[in-house]
Formats: sequence, structure tokens, C-alpha cells
Amino acid sequence: MEKKKQRLIKWVLLILTLIALLFFMILFYTTFKQSRAIIKTKNEYNPADTCLYHIIITGTYENQSFLTELYKGAASLEKSYNAVVDLHVPDSQAGTASLQDLIDYCSFLNADGIIAYIDSPEDTPVLLQRNDEPFIPLITTGQFSPNLDQISYVGVNYWEMGKRVADEVLGFLPQGGNVYIISDSISTNTTNLISSVQRTLQDSPQIHFSVIEDIPQSFTLESNSNIFISLTEDDTIMSAQQLSEQFPAYSYKLLGFGGNEVCQLYLQKGFITELFSLDPERIGKAAIQELFEYRNKGYANSYVTAEVKITKAEK
Repeated sequence: MEKKKQRLIKWVLLILTLIALLFFMILFYTTFKQSRAIIKTKNEYNPADTCLYHIIITGTYENQSFLTELYKGAASLEKSYNAVVDLHVPDSQAGTASLQDLIDYCSFLNADGIIAYIDSPEDTPVLLQRNDEPFIPLITTGQFSPNLDQISYVGVNYWEMGKRVADEVLGFLPQGGNVYIISDSISTNTTNLISSVQRTLQDSPQIHFSVIEDIPQSFTLESNSNIFISLTEDDTIMSAQQLSEQFPAYSYKLLGFGGNEVCQLYLQKGFITELFSLDPERIGKAAIQELFEYRNKGYANSYVTAEVKITKAEK
């Protein structure tokens, strides 16, 4: 009788053990499937979870359209470098932050690289670096700021740009006329561009060339063959406003530099005849390539020449 009782107890314990084992197997399988589903969801909807590098593109609101196109170029190389690229630009003029604020934000996020649009050669935002974090490489575009701590600048070869500007002038003034470059800058870049324009036009004696700091109210036009050239976005916008108020549209043409929303609007309205700007998508690609050149080799090209794009007003 005792033996039967012991045998029964053994069977009961065996059955309970099997039930417990089956329970734990089911629990393990369910947990495993759920975790796999979570991982799959993260990879599908959050590609940054599987990327090694986080690159942030930033700049002020005025350059939003340019930076959006630059972002497209940079983002097209995400897979090639196992990176995710984000665009951080204020949504509206009212929400505009300074370039320093934007750089600070990117630094606080511990980005693996920052691509920033510089509005002026005098801009020298400080890139915050934490002692316990890796160095954050900075690539710049827009205006070249020589005193900025940057590993590479992707922008214009000003001598070549001057040649292209002069070629456009020759196309507009086959019979000659007056060319006025509006500039009060003595920077090396500006000097190179002006010298290049002047050198190219010197073989056309029927074209009279001069550099002026601004357009005074007393300024007069002696003919209808006049071209004004502004060398910065701000000067282009101001010149477009002033010339449209001061002279009839048929008496002059304005060639300007820039690609922001205001410049594009004035181009559409005909206040600007031609806009010289960079190809932002190509700049985005070049910036990413230089950034990872630096990360992989410890150095990059300090100055990369970008292709210039000419946008013409509709006739």
C-alpha cells in the first residue's frame, strides 16, 4: 500500500513538473516573439535606432529653403555611411533663433557632426565641446568665416564665380553699357570676385565698369543699358527694393547673389533679373563626404568648391 502511495506521489510530481515546464516554455516563446516584434517595429519606423552616426544640419529661418534642399542631398547618402541626417531650422520668422542658439542645441544633442549655414563672414559661433564627449566636427556653407573652428567649408571659388558673372554681363550688353558692382566689403573673397569680373570685361571697352558702395537717391542713369551687381543676399534684397522704387524696370537689370525665400520672391516678381546661388543638394552630398572623410582619416579638405547655379527671372 505504501509503495502505491509513493508511486502516485511520483506521478503527480512528474505531471506538475511537466506542466510547469510547459508553462515556462510558453512564457519564454511569447516573450521572445514580443521582443522580436518590438525590434522589428523600431527598425521599420525608427531607422536611427540601427544607425551609428547622427548628423544635424542647421541654420537660420531665412535660409530654410536652401537648407531643405541641402538636407535632401545629405540624406541621400545616409545608407552609404550608416548615418541618420536631421534638419533643425526654425519653423517661422517668429520662432527664429540665433545661429549660436542653433549650434548650441546641436551640441547638446551630442551630434556626431554638424553642417551649418553661415550668414556672414563675421559670424563666429562657438561650438560647445564637452570634455567627456568626442569632438564634434563642423562643416560650413554659405559665407566663409575664416575665424570659425571648422574642419571644412563647402562653397564658392570666387574667381571662377566672377568669370561667370562677367559672361552673363556680356550677354546682356552686346552693344556696351554700364556695370555697377555694389559692395562696401574689402574681404579677400569680394576682392577676388570683383577683380575677376573686371579682368574678363577689360577686353570690351564699350562696357564701363565701376564699384559703388551704395545707390544714392541722387544717382542717375544715362541710358537704358545698365547692370547692377550685388554680391550678398542682404545687398541683393536691398538693391532690388531700391532700384524698383528709383528707376523704371526697362532701364536696368539686377544680378544678385542668394537663394533664400525673399530673393526667390523678388526674382519671381522681376525685381531681380538673375540669381547666382549654389546647388544645395550637391553641397549636402559634398558636406557628408567631407565629414566622414574626417571621421575615417582624421582630416578633410579645408575648402571644397561647389558648383554655381544661375536662376533667371521669367520674361
